[in-house]
Amino acid sequence: MARNKKILLLFLCIIILLISCKTYTYDRKNPYPNMEILRYSNSQAYLFPNEGTNKLIIMIEGSGWESVLGERQDNTWLSVKYGAQFIQELNNDYTFLILEKLRRQPGMIYFEDMEDRANYTAENILAGYTDSINSYLADHVFSSVILIGTSEGALLLPLLYESMNDKGKVIAMVSISFGGLSLYESYSILRSFRTGYPSEWIEMFSDVLDTFNPENSDFPNSYEEDYYGLTYRWFNSFLHIRPFDYFTTTDISVLFIHGVADYNVPVESTTCIQENLPDKPFEYRYYQWDHQPRDYATLIRFRKDTAEWIRRVSR
Repeated sequence: MARNKKILLLFLCIIILLISCKTYTYDRKNPYPNMEILRYSNSQAYLFPNEGTNKLIIMIEGSGWESVLGERQDNTWLSVKYGAQFIQELNNDYTFLILEKLRRQPGMIYFEDMEDRANYTAENILAGYTDSINSYLADHVFSSVILIGTSEGALLLPLLYESMNDKGKVIAMVSISFGGLSLYESYSILRSFRTGYPSEWIEMFSDVLDTFNPENSDFPNSYEEDYYGLTYRWFNSFLHIRPFDYFTTTDISVLFIHGVADYNVPVESTTCIQENLPDKPFEYRYYQWDHQPRDYATLIRFRKDTAEWIRRVSR
């Protein structure tokens, strides 16, 4: 009985935590046309060049065990991420750079890869992302750069901005489905103030909060076993990062996007920035969805709204 409950929780939390964007409009054979793979000493990225523009968008995707491009089987893409959507909307006006995690390859899954599991930490992901950005921008000049982060990518967004060698070229950022609170703070809100959640979700939030309580002297750091769809090491690394503390010193335009019914990162994570940093050049958009758009119409509206904002700030 306990084993079955654990399996149920695992699959439930995979649904909660893996934020591979459910998309409805993309070419399943070739959703990433004209892609070039860039390999650096400690990182990899995917370039979608546009010779007719000197503006760059850098995508930082969310959590999960697949490539940041999505999942591919037998030359068919079963899923893609936000990058495929924004490329459709903005590729005529911008060059795109999508940052890959660790040593992952396009379309592949790494759930059972022990090396990947061991290395999947915030420190390693951030180091790889920074290496790709700094290496690429050292050899290419753009008039403006915009960073887009979603979920886990939005969690790391202000840290990545601060770690760039030439962050002066960054004119704006877009933070999707995360906000400013740490995951630990977010789970505290979800456990305490949400009604109607299945008891399994509340159990998960409570277990994570107890296991990684800051008052503990040591956090579990293993990676072999599954812990709510990820690993103890992942939680140990990501759970207490607090983007709000970095946004206090951010003075460029930032668009925050959040679903009002988000069951993974509560909307309070974004409203806390809006309420406590009112003088910043930040804008906020709230949608009637949870952690991501869930239907075609909502996806297209979100995609076009975001693209319109990007075009406006980069004129």
